[in-house]
Amino acid sequence: MVGVPGKSKGCITCRKRRVKCDEGKPTCNRCEKSGYECAGYNTGIHFINTSTAPFQDNQPNKTIQYADKVPVNIAPRIRPVVTIVPPELSLVAFQSDVCMSHLFSNFVWRTYGYGWLDLGAEGKLDVMTHQSVKALSSSFFGVLYRQEEIQLKGSMQYGKVLTMLRPRLSDPRKSGVENLIVPIMVLLMHASYEEDKSASIAHVKGLLMLLQVCGPAKFQNLPLRSAFESARATLVTAFLIARQPLFLDQQSWKVVPWALDPASKNSQNQLVDILVDVPGFLATDSNLQKSSTPDHTAISKHLLHMKSRLYALYIWRYKWALSNPSAAFETLPRPTRTSSSPRPIPKTLHFSTHEQAAEIMLYNAIHMWLLSLLFRLEPYDTTAPNATILTTALTAATFVNYPIPANNSQTLFPPILTLPHDPPSLKTYALEIVRTFEFQMATPHLIRSSSLFFLFPVGMAWPVLEKEEGCAEWIKGLLDKSEVTRGYAVGRNVWFSNYYLPKVMAGKTEREVGEGVQAERLVS
Repeated sequence: MVGVPGKSKGCITCRKRRVKCDEGKPTCNRCEKSGYECAGYNTGIHFINTSTAPFQDNQPNKTIQYADKVPVNIAPRIRPVVTIVPPELSLVAFQSDVCMSHLFSNFVWRTYGYGWLDLGAEGKLDVMTHQSVKALSSSFFGVLYRQEEIQLKGSMQYGKVLTMLRPRLSDPRKSGVENLIVPIMVLLMHASYEEDKSASIAHVKGLLMLLQVCGPAKFQNLPLRSAFESARATLVTAFLIARQPLFLDQQSWKVVPWALDPASKNSQNQLVDILVDVPGFLATDSNLQKSSTPDHTAISKHLLHMKSRLYALYIWRYKWALSNPSAAFETLPRPTRTSSSPRPIPKTLHFSTHEQAAEIMLYNAIHMWLLSLLFRLEPYDTTAPNATILTTALTAATFVNYPIPANNSQTLFPPILTLPHDPPSLKTYALEIVRTFEFQMATPHLIRSSSLFFLFPVGMAWPVLEKEEGCAEWIKGLLDKSEVTRGYAVGRNVWFSNYYLPKVMAGKTEREVGEGVQAERLVS
């Protein structure tokens, strides 16, 4: 009898699943047909290490098939023991489920999945989504506390969801296929946590196919619109890495999902409308750099497009300043016994809300992208980049009636946060990102609003500040304040800072940015 110790001769996987095993050797046919990794007939639990950091392609992997073509690993690897239980647990209406509680203690996932992940965890969407969240929570808890039984359970649930998902994706014309965006997103989070490269790529491909088949109108209602917003953020990040244009830069994808309720489009998503164009800019920039003879028509078109997005970014920033006049303030930090070196910035930056902080971080990250690309094309521009930036800023300020001092002179009480008409400085923007991140990390358990790009802006700031005195230690210290982000600056996440400014500025070592501003050193 399955489940009765000493009576069943079935494989370990079938015994754990509580199903009858056909006892095939060396692996049972039931596991192979169901897409599960057969753990064999030994008494010990068998794990296959299919994900490493950095990734190694020469290791043999046993896989299942995703969407009938793409191989996906399902056995996660064990990470080191974490002995400290997070002090704050968001129970989200399932207090008795310890794994779910620990899942939502991860503030990066919680804020990224705001508006849909919690519903999936509570079983308010569909069975597949609920199973996928249970798989993620079991794997997260099992890895965190080295509970192999729970981790194996999460791996099996993951495989079960894949088995359920495959036939649904086989005919994307079926009614309700757009609902698959949520379980695919959860599976992608699962694969990303396990640092399983092949699985992550498979889920990204599935996400792309789903969006293209469904079209933007399918994601107009909650919670699918919230899931789409998170998916768009993930795909933008992936295509920034790939330096390839993304179809989501089309105007329909920027408008239609919010058409039924335009006021519901928050400030972060207005910024993503600008960021989604950057992967295409990178692709164009790469082609222009490869050309032996400059195509002045293409260059002019490229510059015009970038300047239009810079103008849109500045309009956003001035409107934000008018709507949030008292959003930020500064204080002197309390002296601590543990501080071994002076802070790069003496004062601590604070915000009225975590949501405002997330918006300013993302704004600065996009600003750095656009200015870096603009300066890269300086030899082909008839107007100096500094003049272009100031002209664009003043035009945007006039459009939204933002009061700028005459002759751009400094006031007695300058604003706490940088504004578009201030002298451009990549270092200044990077420091503002880190100071804002410091505010976020002071009380991450209190963040309850959406944050689509929690770590992305810090990755932008890292290569600019890495060589600055005290900055690397400062950023590492902020990341290491929580188990959720610990080790990101020293290679725990292989994507961190791998697709940012240095790649754009390849071949450039110094750039004078702004009148009277010291040249910024950009590491390539």
